[in-house]
Amino acid sequence: MKDINVFETKKVLRIGQRVEIDKIDSEDDEPSEVYASRIEDIKGSMVFLALPVDSMLRPVILETGQTVEGRIIDDKVRVYSFTAQYERIGRVNIPVWIVEMAPTVIRNQHREFVRIRVSIPIQVAVAEQDGSMEVPFHTHSVDVSGNGISFLSAEALQPGTMLTIETIPIPSVGRIHTFVEVKRCILSQDKQSYLIGGKFTDLSKQIQNKLVKYLFSRQREFIKKGIIPK
Repeated sequence: MKDINVFETKKVLRIGQRVEIDKIDSEDDEPSEVYASRIEDIKGSMVFLALPVDSMLRPVILETGQTVEGRIIDDKVRVYSFTAQYERIGRVNIPVWIVEMAPTVIRNQHREFVRIRVSIPIQVAVAEQDGSMEVPFHTHSVDVSGNGISFLSAEALQPGTMLTIETIPIPSVGRIHTFVEVKRCILSQDKQSYLIGGKFTDLSKQIQNKLVKYLFSRQREFIKKGIIPK
């Protein structure tokens, strides 16, 4: 069972915190895209989030009253799930979403779903229907979590496609070789490749825990250096 704690939102929020938005008026457990943002200002229950953009760098514009769900990551890399209601577009030096936060957030000790932007060289092979594997190709990760990975591919891969992915040796983790199910495939920003998002299907809990620790150690390094990968 997950270790979950409820906190008052106002005691958790700080300007500059990283935010991930993964649900907009949706009950889908597999979001098609996760939007990165940051807290730019706080006025009571109203929070000003840097205007998110999608994978094509288009601003994400909502309708008043839409429900937004996501995660807040503080400077100690603690993760809190939140729910908010979108109000309108505003400006605090930069364009922002103005949202009204729910009065409480949930701290989740299990951080495997938080994606960290990190480039890791990988080898990818597509599984054929007869169980054989296509000739592998080499690429690199765009972001990684304990639950999945996204990477660039020259070819489109349809959701539901099964892959094998092998990484180079990762510090304190080792080499990961696992099956991945494609969950999304979208044209990348350069319009010359595809951004593939996949879910690990047979990663052991031991390796998952090591991977999460490695990813959050990298995130702490980014924070100390004042770098928040987008």
